[in-house]
Amino acid sequence: MEEKSLKSVYFHFRFKFLAVTSIAFLLYVILSGSGEFDQFSASIQFKLIGPFFVFAGISFLIFRRFPIKCPNCHALVATRKDWECTYCHKSQGKDRYLIDKCVHCRQVQATAFCEHCKEEFLL
Repeated sequence: MEEKSLKSVYFHFRFKFLAVTSIAFLLYVILSGSGEFDQFSASIQFKLIGPFFVFAGISFLIFRRFPIKCPNCHALVATRKDWECTYCHKSQGKDRYLIDKCVHCRQVQATAFCEHCKEEFLL
């Protein structure tokens, strides 16, 4: 029997992209800098480190608050709610972001359910 593949909203992709971009920028800054710290601290790469990581941190806080659209019914799904873990099947007990780990089993959720159409989708 063929199992139907779940549609994705690429919720985790946002954070993975942000992390990879931050690491790549940091490596670029380190590897492109000169041998002397005085010369490196005067470079444009060094001056961009602070603003870039401030932007990355703000983006992380903003991205997790945006509601996502259900890929099945296209209704908005809240990213902060009292969700049930798909691994241990326990409720969180309070409103938590979907990107957070379960308070009971410490697993990051790979799927979520739409409260409108009751369909499961990949995060």
